[in-house]
Amino acid sequence: MRVTLVTETFPPQVNGVSRTLGELARRLGERGDAVQLVYPDYGDRPDPPHACRVGSISLPFYKELRLPLPPFGRTHRAIDAFRPDVVHVATEAFLGLSVLRHASRRSIPIVSSFHTNFDQYSHHYGVGWARSLIWRYLRWFHNRTLETYVPSRTTIAQLEGRGFDRLVLWPRGVDCTFFRPDRPGRTAVRETYGWSPDDVVLTYVSRIAPEKNVAYLAEAFALVAARRPDVRILFVGDGPSRGDLEARMGGIARFAGYRVGDELADHYAAGDVFAFTSTTETFGNVVLEAMASGLPVVALRAGGVGEIVRDDDTGLLVDPEAPPQVFAEALIKLVDQDQLRGRLARSARSYAESQSWDAIMDGLRDRYAGVIAQGRDLREPAPTAP
Repeated sequence: MRVTLVTETFPPQVNGVSRTLGELARRLGERGDAVQLVYPDYGDRPDPPHACRVGSISLPFYKELRLPLPPFGRTHRAIDAFRPDVVHVATEAFLGLSVLRHASRRSIPIVSSFHTNFDQYSHHYGVGWARSLIWRYLRWFHNRTLETYVPSRTTIAQLEGRGFDRLVLWPRGVDCTFFRPDRPGRTAVRETYGWSPDDVVLTYVSRIAPEKNVAYLAEAFALVAARRPDVRILFVGDGPSRGDLEARMGGIARFAGYRVGDELADHYAAGDVFAFTSTTETFGNVVLEAMASGLPVVALRAGGVGEIVRDDDTGLLVDPEAPPQVFAEALIKLVDQDQLRGRLARSARSYAESQSWDAIMDGLRDRYAGVIAQGRDLREPAPTAP
């Protein structure tokens, strides 16, 4: 199978979408498929096989992301030379639109995936007025592909309500041999921050940005710290809100910045409870990674996160309309009750172990095969009657 994967975010970018697509490319390669990556040029070397890097600029409101800019003639020629059986467009901006049109002209089967609630992001970045236009474009874009892969049933229901067609569930997995509670670097991370083995650590891992609802989280953490001053708080990640949060919480929280690879897994394992207040997640990869690391989760019951976390089983869920005080009380409950925290931690780990990347990616690969066969049937003329 020959697959062209088109995306505006890919490793070494640090976010859930890039990690998912990196995992997809790796596992397709392990199964003997040829994968052509079309993605922004991050300056990383060496080139992956069949890679087509695209010139890009940083977004002013989201500097970690790079927006590929036209013209895309070289990209089209690279796709033609690769001769893919299927094109998977993972992001919907200029590059994705250009490839969608090119693949359609070439009658190449094309699929897409929906990863980000851009309409909700628009509210946080001052362009909420464009919501209806964004939804109309996204619906138009995805309905021109043969299938759209969506990470949660909640998001599928939302998209179906807005007129999206041919939606297929494509959840996320986690590597439980990598993200695990007994990471060798766990103790070293805690010692680095001056924490004892008995300290309870509340951990947040994600982009530190308005769309992640971090102002709400910071308020809840401050309430916890005021009532339980021995609790430790750790932020792992970076983003436009980090400066404000660090100035506000520098005395009661540690900020580790972005971590990847073994350092990221060790920082998860160094925690005791995972706190997550985003309401914009279509899935929430970091939540599943935290659960694999043996952390019970306290989260808002919103988006895909509400499907991953089972209340009073793998964590505690708080109504998204509840004030930060209610979220703080849920955190304090796990801080104070060791047995409850341990029970939820074991259940969280057990759930994560059931979420195999192999099964999830094999399922997507089967969808590709079906789409390729469907495209072949459409291209082949119907047999004439004798």
